[in-house]
Amino acid sequence: MKKKSKQKNIISRLFVDMGKYQNRFWAVFAVIVVIKFCLAAAPIAVSWITDTMQQFVTSGNYDFGYLLTECAVLAVLYLIGYGADGFINRSLVLISQNLSLRLRNKAGHKLNRLTIHYSDNHPLGDIQSRVTTDMLNLSNGIESTLPSLLGQAVLMAAIAVMMLFTNIWLALIYIIAMPVTFIGLRTIAKRTNKIFKNTNKHLGKMNSLVSDTYSNHTVVKAYSCVDEKEKEFDELNREFEKLFVRSRFTSGFMRPFSDLMAKISYILLCLVGGFLMIKGTLTLGEFTAFLFYGNMIGVPISELSVAFNNFQDSLSSASRIYEFLDEDEEPEETPQQTLSLNEIKGKVAFENVKFGYTPEKVLMEDVSFTANPGNTMAIVGPSGAGKTTLINLLMRFYDIQGGTIRLDDIDIKELSKHNLRSAFGMVLQETWIFDGTIAENIAFGKPNATREEVIKAAKLAYCDSFIERLPNGYDTYISNENSALSAGEKQLLSIARAIIANPKVLILDEATSQVDTKTEEVITKAMQAMMKGRTSFIIAHRLYTIRNADKIIFMKDGDIKEVGSHEELLEKQGYYAAMYASGISAE
Repeated sequence: MKKKSKQKNIISRLFVDMGKYQNRFWAVFAVIVVIKFCLAAAPIAVSWITDTMQQFVTSGNYDFGYLLTECAVLAVLYLIGYGADGFINRSLVLISQNLSLRLRNKAGHKLNRLTIHYSDNHPLGDIQSRVTTDMLNLSNGIESTLPSLLGQAVLMAAIAVMMLFTNIWLALIYIIAMPVTFIGLRTIAKRTNKIFKNTNKHLGKMNSLVSDTYSNHTVVKAYSCVDEKEKEFDELNREFEKLFVRSRFTSGFMRPFSDLMAKISYILLCLVGGFLMIKGTLTLGEFTAFLFYGNMIGVPISELSVAFNNFQDSLSSASRIYEFLDEDEEPEETPQQTLSLNEIKGKVAFENVKFGYTPEKVLMEDVSFTANPGNTMAIVGPSGAGKTTLINLLMRFYDIQGGTIRLDDIDIKELSKHNLRSAFGMVLQETWIFDGTIAENIAFGKPNATREEVIKAAKLAYCDSFIERLPNGYDTYISNENSALSAGEKQLLSIARAIIANPKVLILDEATSQVDTKTEEVITKAMQAMMKGRTSFIIAHRLYTIRNADKIIFMKDGDIKEVGSHEELLEKQGYYAAMYASGISAE
């Protein structure tokens, strides 16, 4: 019962998302009803023609005008029955593509508003599968499967009405046989739908593995993990193959079962119809009409079973799409205050901050520190200490459970996330380059930037020289997966992107951890130029790079253990001094 209500809910949501095309859908449905009833009425016209011809034979009186009229009626019925397919097909293409457009727009909107928690806990390949493969499956279902499903269902109903109109006793054969057929088909469809859902899940896992392996193919090869990844893909592929075969094998019983029931009904029709003709209660024309119906009924039952099965697959895809669209978003905000970006000084304060990714597992219990405008704050500590979490809280990627975080003495919860994040510039350990020109990548920090501003930012970031050496200079097309730029050059582009945005607070998350010493020197010079006059937070990878920081925050197990300058912390002979003396990097 719960599953039925869920499917009804999905169908109702699909109707809502059709928008202005709802009326067109009902027009299509009305046309389908008309044409299928015309096709169902055609055997009645055939029975008239048969009885007329028999009357001609027995009476010897021939009225060809009357016969031609009956033939004309039959021709009109067939013309209407088969002539509206173009309108139906074109309309359903428009409906499906409009629906897909709306759902893709919603998915695009959702992608930009998902919580960081969702992104951290769901594989990229599965998300891609929902937005692409499932969307295409739903579109194909509406264009191809839906007209067959509606058409055959209406045709069966129309045939049942015409049978009752012609002879109730012969009609009872099909009225009894049809529910039995549907019960059998429904039982098979239930099992098939479960397998279809598991098949789609495995397809999502395969997409995720392919995406992860390709985007990190250098790492995979460097660590000689090719065989392991091939084995993992092979296991998923074999499981997908098993599920796919099971789904097709199970659904394969639907057509033979429906055909068998149709043939049994046809045999009963011949027996009962022959008996009624002998008794004189059934004419030859009426019996001929039922022979037509016997042949016709097998097609919609068979097609309906296949269409119903395929539509279940489309609904499964729709379910996965709506599951994604129903995921939690960053909540709507009613900011109480607004910070003018030109007037931000850059003071940051954590006051008794408490946080845990789950309420039952607290990571930070009582974190407090203050960064004054223009200060350089280095955050160090072992892996898993909470360094990146600290930055996530400052940017409000996650909200704290206790305490206060302030920017220029304003609680950041009183600011909109857009207003807050506009005050920050970030250069991360993993550079992000999108498909576009170098100039477009730099201007991402300021979309309306002029070419002069782009070049100025590039020069301040020490990347103008290598850009000019490229074949098309600033108009060279690059992408994250396929680029002639080195890791260090990509990092310099990220710094140029931050410079052009002119943020008041900088966050540098291990920005030099993936480059060689020479490139690190260039990146460090670029960062120092960028940090002038700005409050900066540096998550340090190499301890010697942050000796000149105004304050060094040493974190462990989510808590701040020590705060002070390089010299002050060495004098304390505590955590920082021990890590520095041992030469261990702040991982």
